[in-house]
Amino acid sequence: MRPSGYESIQAGGQAVSPRGIPSESLDSLSGHSVPAMQSESGPHKNFGQPVVRASATFDEADEHPLTPAQAARRFDVPEYLLRKACAEGTLQHLRVVNSLWLAPAAVEQFARSWRATKRRRS
Repeated sequence: MRPSGYESIQAGGQAVSPRGIPSESLDSLSGHSVPAMQSESGPHKNFGQPVVRASATFDEADEHPLTPAQAARRFDVPEYLLRKACAEGTLQHLRVVNSLWLAPAAVEQFARSWRATKRRRS
């Protein structure tokens, strides 16, 4: 069995060199030392996901917001088109963590314009 390198060296044994650590192997060839790690971290930064995107808000007079699946069934529009419009910024929506909430009035307007465009192409 091969020693891991952390055990004490017994009489007659050799120390295992850390060849797999690039900074040590390059350091010995170039003569430059690796910069020391920072002792103190900078100001606290919140890297968590935003709870609500601030770019869109719903009026209180609106009905309850709908998920893309609910809006697709209600307004007879493919769900992928609703999600695509949200991603492109052409449909008013709220993003709450990993879910989308759509304003029914905005979806109704989107559905009307989608049907009109669909008729013109036919």
